[in-house]
Amino acid sequence: MNVRYNDSAETVVDHYIVEESIAVTLKDVSKFEPLLSAVLEAGANHIHQVEFMTTELRKYWDQARALAAKAAIEKANDLVAGAGLKIVGKPISVSSDSYGGGSWYGRLNRGGVNAAQNVYQTGDGGSTEGTVALGEISVTASVSMNFRME
Repeated sequence: MNVRYNDSAETVVDHYIVEESIAVTLKDVSKFEPLLSAVLEAGANHIHQVEFMTTELRKYWDQARALAAKAAIEKANDLVAGAGLKIVGKPISVSSDSYGGGSWYGRLNRGGVNAAQNVYQTGDGGSTEGTVALGEISVTASVSMNFRME
């Protein structure tokens, strides 16, 4: 509980602030709007940090990583062809990062020695009949590959 005073000497109380935080996990997103309405009707006047996540995060990371790997190979071939060279064999090293999965849109900048590609994969957030727009969840994969060339 926080006390707010109406004078600089902090002797006359103006009002009190009481805060309580809870976390709620819904497995059926269609129940979100009725829950939100019930919370507000019960007296809540601030709702902070509503975040939508998916239970299929691994699936979307795998899809984004596969797309990033394919794009990195295509990019490497285009780069060396422009220099009059060609790639020899398979990649000699590969690294990958996957991140994201919440309803925030974060992006990590990564560089590769010869070819790097970032892919942003969005998951189907579904929809509800009400006024809450679920939007999309951002999932990112970054792949760096090194190749031999001649």
